[in-house]
Amino acid sequence: MDFILGILVGSLFIGALILFYRNRFSKQKTEEQSIVLLEKIRNVSKMITVEGDFSEIMHFEDVKGVFLSLVTSKKKAIILANAKVFIGFDMKKIKFQSNLTNKTLILEHFPEPEILSIETDIQYYDVKGGLFNKFAAADLSELNRKVKVNIEEKIPDSDLLISAESKALETVKIIEQMVGTFGWKLDYKALKLIEKPQLEENN
Repeated sequence: MDFILGILVGSLFIGALILFYRNRFSKQKTEEQSIVLLEKIRNVSKMITVEGDFSEIMHFEDVKGVFLSLVTSKKKAIILANAKVFIGFDMKKIKFQSNLTNKTLILEHFPEPEILSIETDIQYYDVKGGLFNKFAAADLSELNRKVKVNIEEKIPDSDLLISAESKALETVKIIEQMVGTFGWKLDYKALKLIEKPQLEENN
């Protein structure tokens, strides 16, 4: 009788031990999966949702006085710039919480749309330098910078940022699909994102 009782107790102990390590391994595996998921989403880094084209024509003129301003020397140029602006979301600014019990990622914060990059194609026309006032490499770098600043200042007056914001839910849906491939769910109810009408992208 004691022998049978010993076998039963031993079996229960071994069963409990197996269950303990199985649950521990399962939890550890789920935690690792959660970390991998977050890293994969953040590694997307920046997601472009809207792009727009801008044109800028700038007339540059600089007059320099020499010989006690008795003589002036002028340099001038016409700058034509075409730019492609990319608007979207920085995925590294997303904030998540993991619910390991039901394998759910809770999306707590989604970033505002921002300018991700501006690609410019700049051409110079009617470039003329004076005898004592010639173009230098620093002048061209400064003109490039000014053109880019002028284009950047135009962006808020366009509908690009608003159009990108209207695609926030669409971007979250892409994340939801990515999460689903791991057998997880994405909970974004706290953000109260709703479908918004798409705007035409104006230059």
